[in-house]
Amino acid sequence: MNPRLRGLLVFLAAAAALAVLAGPTLLRPSRNNHYVHMADGWLAARLALPGDPPGYPRAHDDWGRVWTLRLRDGSELRGDPCRTAACDDRRKQGSIETWRRTTGELLEIPRRDILTRSSSWYVTFPPTPALLMLPGVAALGLGFPDVLFTLLAAALIPALLLRLLERVRPGHLREHLWAAAAWTLASPACFVAAHGSVWFTAQILGALFLVLHIDAAWDAHKPARAGLWLGLAVGCRVSIAFAVPFFLLEWWRCGRRPATLLRFLAPLTLLGLAMATLNWLRFDDPLEFGHRYLDIRWQTRIQTFGMFSPHYLWRNLECMLWLAPQLSPQLRWSIHGMGLVFASPWLLLLARARQRFPQRLGLGLAALAVALPALLYQNSGQVQFSYRFALDFLPLLLVLLVVGGGARSRWFPALVLLAAIVQLYGAWMYGRAPARLFVPDPSWPFTPE
Repeated sequence: MNPRLRGLLVFLAAAAALAVLAGPTLLRPSRNNHYVHMADGWLAARLALPGDPPGYPRAHDDWGRVWTLRLRDGSELRGDPCRTAACDDRRKQGSIETWRRTTGELLEIPRRDILTRSSSWYVTFPPTPALLMLPGVAALGLGFPDVLFTLLAAALIPALLLRLLERVRPGHLREHLWAAAAWTLASPACFVAAHGSVWFTAQILGALFLVLHIDAAWDAHKPARAGLWLGLAVGCRVSIAFAVPFFLLEWWRCGRRPATLLRFLAPLTLLGLAMATLNWLRFDDPLEFGHRYLDIRWQTRIQTFGMFSPHYLWRNLECMLWLAPQLSPQLRWSIHGMGLVFASPWLLLLARARQRFPQRLGLGLAALAVALPALLYQNSGQVQFSYRFALDFLPLLLVLLVVGGGARSRWFPALVLLAAIVQLYGAWMYGRAPARLFVPDPSWPFTPE
């Protein structure tokens, strides 16, 4: 069969399966269509929302709020309130409020010196998905169907994975088809791809561009495209920037030509500068995408321990690897998800991927590097059926598993089928009956915060 036709059939099959899971939400905007609002703002020459976010004040999720205080001396302060326990104590004991400027300084301000307070709301996520949605939002406005957009992008990934695997390891089509099925139906991509929303759209597009990056970076044969795809992936999920060791090791192995490195760095640098400029215009900081300003209950934790900290490591390791469902009184899942050992047990066959090949070290190092920020992040990825942050590095591990020979095991199809049954159930229930899917206690199995 013609490889292009085969890829088209894989795309159509994946899209059909995901469309069934999406069900009646397929052609609607998702509840958390932040990227649509970001694109709509750009079309109206705005960087902030025109007012309060959708659902405010009861049902808004992960929007950033930057306050502007006008002070008695005529100056203005732009930033957010300090919410650590110490700051709360000072506020309760007297008439002093502690604020953080957008530039980072902490200021103690007498309440009587604050004349007015106003705030602006922002989308606090990197901008690549909004850029891709721009033509659709220009045509359809805020009604743009981001669920369908996310689903179609997700259906491209197994087709691109198949093309990549067939190019670098020809002659093993059956294993490669099982690998495409493992990604689509037997990994966290299954529930993420079918439900739209800002977090899921970012992860699907990040994974899509990461697959394209791996393909272009293999043997460093298309350095400019490798830089472009990596830059766009970072514009979806910043942590994917840590995948850069894969290209650098390929460049080192394949001749170390300065021109090749420059072709890789040029698009990556241009995209990085564009994102830095957008951050500076919104938050006075080229490295701040806005998560510091999230209007969420976890701000005390974030300001106490940091957005990234070893404090979160053990919890996140459990969520990533071995967090199991609650078995009694009935089978239910934590909102923190299910560890990959249970959700995608076919990954255990990485232990059998022992065949040596030149890219082995680069794939492994890049996967570990991309996983590290998620392990140190203040959030586990909730609300999720299985550990969705794995999608940031799973393409690297999947290619390592297949090219390394792990997919040759007779257990691979069986484990993929087992995982697919579980993941399909979770994806179906996630959008239809989440109360029957998740444990009622939102903190289980961890200590409430």
